[in-house]
Amino acid sequence: MTQTSSHVLVPTDCPRESTRPVQRSNVVKDVAIVLYDGFSLPSADTLAEALHVANELQSKSSSNSLTYRVNLISARGGAVTCSSSMSVWTERLAARHFDRLDILFIPGGSGVARASADDNLIDLLRLACARSVSVTAIGNGHMVLSAAGVARCDWPSMQQDIHLKSSSASAPEHDRDQALMTSLALLKTDLGAELAVRVADRLGSGGHHSLAFTIGEMDATTLDEKARASARWLVQNCAKPISVGDAARTSSMSERNFLRLFKREIGVTPSKYLLRARLDLTCKMLANSDLPVDKIARRTGLSNGERLSKLFRKELSMSPTEFRARSQRKS
Repeated sequence: MTQTSSHVLVPTDCPRESTRPVQRSNVVKDVAIVLYDGFSLPSADTLAEALHVANELQSKSSSNSLTYRVNLISARGGAVTCSSSMSVWTERLAARHFDRLDILFIPGGSGVARASADDNLIDLLRLACARSVSVTAIGNGHMVLSAAGVARCDWPSMQQDIHLKSSSASAPEHDRDQALMTSLALLKTDLGAELAVRVADRLGSGGHHSLAFTIGEMDATTLDEKARASARWLVQNCAKPISVGDAARTSSMSERNFLRLFKREIGVTPSKYLLRARLDLTCKMLANSDLPVDKIARRTGLSNGERLSKLFRKELSMSPTEFRARSQRKS
């Protein structure tokens, strides 16, 4: 007989609109866990619990910066039965979710092969990818993503650091370990190593004797590469109407953590770096073209000629016209 669970996998911190309390955090990150018949309950439950604990720990701190809002969803909605025959109620995954959805997780489970052949689920995952939603798998959930041809986000800096308790761990323990690694990696990226360690302690990471050490030991090479990749993205897209928030989202980081990382690794704030990239592009266009200053300003993301002139006088102590004249005399 199928059992119904009334206490596991309750969507965390996601009351109805009419009753939702005022959040103290500046940022809400919407997370969806996609369930299907035969999903791994330990996997999905551990992920949801870790995000709930992170919210709880932050609520006790005056520096609360990010709240995870978790939804349990499926291709058709309604009751979904896990691999241990417990039923969980889900919302129907629909295109409207993608306008506010930040991250989508697919847990593994014994039913992953059937899920991979579910056309409705596959189409929705492809749509999520097209809407630039970050999608990642836990355990053998990667089979569903492979069927959909969806690029996955594996949070590699954490998964390389933490090892499973033992190669002989049972399937439920293995699923829980995989979900724990994934959730802690997300928390480390969004909220820092200290909070990830506190969540790990609350969840009772028993067999992971060096877990606190490996989370706290920041991978300088990985962070440096991440910051420099963001710097390259800013240069490549500086002519577009982009913001620091856009750069943070491409790095799957909260804006606060992104600002801190970028300043530490690059030496200037992302805003200053973006401005320099736009000024550099502007200088090249002034020197190598006869386009009017106002048109160059629009093509380099600096809005208009008046703003460009103010920036040139502030940064270079000359007008764009004077810079063009000097450049042409040198050439």
